[in-house]
Amino acid sequence: MRPIIITLVAVAAFTHVAGVRAMQVNAVGHQIILSGPVVGDELGKVNAILAENPEIDTAILRNSPGGHAPTGYHIGELFRARGLLTAVSGFCNSSCSRVFLGGKRRFFTDDFPPEYTHVGFHGHYDGKGRLTTDAVKRFGLKDWIIKYSDGKADSELLDRWISIPLSIGMIHFYHPERFARDGASTFMCQGSEPMARSVNGCEPIFKTALDLGIVTSLDTVKSEDQVDVRALLLDRPKASGFAAIEDVGKVLLRSDRGRREYESFLAAPLPRAMALSVDGLVSAWNAGKFEATRLALQRCEQ
Repeated sequence: MRPIIITLVAVAAFTHVAGVRAMQVNAVGHQIILSGPVVGDELGKVNAILAENPEIDTAILRNSPGGHAPTGYHIGELFRARGLLTAVSGFCNSSCSRVFLGGKRRFFTDDFPPEYTHVGFHGHYDGKGRLTTDAVKRFGLKDWIIKYSDGKADSELLDRWISIPLSIGMIHFYHPERFARDGASTFMCQGSEPMARSVNGCEPIFKTALDLGIVTSLDTVKSEDQVDVRALLLDRPKASGFAAIEDVGKVLLRSDRGRREYESFLAAPLPRAMALSVDGLVSAWNAGKFEATRLALQRCEQ
């Protein structure tokens, strides 16, 4: 069988540990680190670790898409009651955002590049990703966020973000001094934008995470395992100067389907990577995950 030579044509920089299926909860020094999706059994794990490690004063929330709604509330309330500080490492969305908001003081970290470091809020959704207003009311989401943002959340803006119709949509908060686009560091995404799952094309909101009480300071926190996290990141590749990434005509693609896939790839969120065979007949891409490079290469080889 003729070997397939893989060429990496575009990559947005970073890779991370793959395959996490349940939230990992670990103590590292004076920090408790929670990473991955919220599946519903985390409260007991968190309570056990805090009992065993009374020196813990900080919770690091890392690369979590959210998940089980009640658990997010419960852990957030636990952190507030214990006076813990919270800090976002990478992304912290949906249910994770309520864990984050529970912190008595709330920060960004500098574990990952600022464009990949954000907190995302929205409403409650059914299994098909459709808004369930009954759940929003039942959990008292609006009042809860106002309370845990120390009364700073804007009521009208909050009404908008808890009513986003699709679960893919969110309001994203970035560090206003480290990441901004067109003067904004907050973006309201409905999930129907042409570049879904990316803040490109989303509505800029000219109120910052600090203005709205999402964070309490713009100082950054360092995770105790930051050295280990950064060791897993790929260096940002240098631009070749061959062509702009949007120039589809310069990409070795031999089929209309391949060119359509490349257009989809361009609309996908960072980090993203596409790989293609040397003859241009086989291609594969991945996006929105820190391991995008590895997954694109793996799929192309398959």
